[in-house]
Amino acid sequence: MNDTTSTASLPLLLVIAGLVIWSAFQTTQLVNERQALKAVHANQEQVVANAKKMRAQLDALAAGTKRLADQGNPNAQLIVQQLAKNGISINPAAPANSPSK
Repeated sequence: MNDTTSTASLPLLLVIAGLVIWSAFQTTQLVNERQALKAVHANQEQVVANAKKMRAQLDALAAGTKRLADQGNPNAQLIVQQLAKNGISINPAAPANSPSK
């Protein structure tokens, strides 16, 4: 009887050991993926910040060009007309000075 109990418990022990090893492996993989995602997110934050800064500078430049066009500058009027043809609208309420670098 003792021999049958040890024979029956061996497969159970192997299944339990396999589940523990599999769980440890999956946990390690998930931790590594989380760290990689954090690194990617941190890298993208800098790109997004730079894009926002560039967008603000472009809006300020376009608003300045629009103001010049409204004051009668022919070159600025031509630029505004070409932008309008391309479907680009200018927000004249953008700040007059571009943000600092």
